[in-house]
Amino acid sequence: MSAASSSPAASPPQQAAKSSRVCLNCRRKKKRCDKALPSCGRCTYSLQACQHEDDIVLPGGAAGPSSVRFESFMGHHVSPTLTFAADPILEHLASQQSGPRWSTLNSSLFASMDSAEDIHSFAYRCLSDILGNRQGVEYVASLYFGGVNTWFTIIERTTFDRQLEDMWANPSAEICALVLCMRLVTRAPNANPVSGMGDSFYLSVKTMLNLVQSKVALSIPLLQAELLVAMYEFAHSMPQQAYMTVGRCFQMSRAFNWHYKPFWSQERQSMVPADLKLCSILWWAIVYVDCLVHVGYQDQKYPMHTSSLGSDFWIPFPEAFDQYLLGSAMFGLQGQGLDANLDRIEGMVWPEANSAWYLSNVLHQLAGPTPQSIEDRNTLSGAITQHTLQVLEGSWERGDRTGAVGANFIALMKLNQPGLLAGLPISDPNDTRPVETIRSVIKYIYNTSINVMSETRLNNGAIAPSAAFSLYYAALLLISHGDGVLEDTEWHQKLESLKRCLEAYATRWKLAEKYLESINIALSNKLAGVR
Repeated sequence: MSAASSSPAASPPQQAAKSSRVCLNCRRKKKRCDKALPSCGRCTYSLQACQHEDDIVLPGGAAGPSSVRFESFMGHHVSPTLTFAADPILEHLASQQSGPRWSTLNSSLFASMDSAEDIHSFAYRCLSDILGNRQGVEYVASLYFGGVNTWFTIIERTTFDRQLEDMWANPSAEICALVLCMRLVTRAPNANPVSGMGDSFYLSVKTMLNLVQSKVALSIPLLQAELLVAMYEFAHSMPQQAYMTVGRCFQMSRAFNWHYKPFWSQERQSMVPADLKLCSILWWAIVYVDCLVHVGYQDQKYPMHTSSLGSDFWIPFPEAFDQYLLGSAMFGLQGQGLDANLDRIEGMVWPEANSAWYLSNVLHQLAGPTPQSIEDRNTLSGAITQHTLQVLEGSWERGDRTGAVGANFIALMKLNQPGLLAGLPISDPNDTRPVETIRSVIKYIYNTSINVMSETRLNNGAIAPSAAFSLYYAALLLISHGDGVLEDTEWHQKLESLKRCLEAYATRWKLAEKYLESINIALSNKLAGVR
């Protein structure tokens, strides 16, 4: 036993194992090296194999950067980290690791930001600090594609899987940030009271994403990551943050030249249809979230970013590019579901794009300086109803497209609500359509709410938060018009069913809690007025 190991006070442990020379990596980069063995500090932080010319040979050989495992540097923690609410499978994976896992970003990670480490290696380490090993990362991806991506289909899995496979050999800051955002949007809200600055995992992901954006060029994965954050913020009662995030998404779309008409020319559609289809999906995803943030909070109205583009410029729907994609015509045939080939860009379907356009159109018309004519209202209402029926009657294998249906129901109720104020009887037969439409929408929402408690897909995020808003809005209409123009003798029974459904939604989206509070206040005010 050496003197260093027997007398730590006289000779600190870190002095016992040092090389006589700087490592090859630090010498090549002309950086200061602490000469620690078996790996110096810089090589440990940058996931590089630390090698010396003639001092020692690392046990078992030195692993190159392409084969470095997450576990190789997971033990270098300075202080315990705060854990977040993880699902049972992630907790099981965590139990197989040594040291704290499934945590927020460790503060010690940021101590190396002034080092020679590049952003890609730094993001790679941050990803591992939160999700652990490769198995944990791949599980998060599986959780996302089996849940949120069934209604917010903004990531092509085939391309993502290829990018993820490449990341193990060549770390990518953009993909690391995207994976963290996928984990963020698949998490259920923390059931325990949160003190201090709130959800530490959310703050960690936002910090990581902002850091990556400050160091790398704009890219599609970064836009996808921002969209997931915006959806998370909308769904968890953070309208101000969601508004700012959607604004960044809108500015990124401008930087990508999507607001430039020649970008969508017929010539480009035939040359790069796959790229343009994904761009179209992402644009309409921006419109979709923009509309939800605008309409989803009655007490906080934020203007829509996408309305500034003007009505004279229209970006094609994703399906417009299928005619140029080989094999896309075969999808949905021979008994397959419409989303059977959702993993490939040729088979990606996103009816939410049409729903986003309808909802945006309704909101613009209602905010216009002149009232809408009965004919225009009924025409638009009929088109939205037809699209809703197409979605509901479609054959879906991976989900029921609650994102599209929820947005359509919101549009129908918002569009037809002014027609309820006229009252009954109505002399013009056409004026009965608002009442009939809203009755039909509420009936469908009520029937769906009866069975939602038994649906396990709520747990993995397969039900869109827009469905929660449609429940909330239907409840408000029942309170204000159920015993009036809607002539619904069972309005109170239906209201209680909608509230129970929202309670279930609240286990997944915190937004539902806010809606429940508003419903209870509205009901109390109504009952107080009746007395």
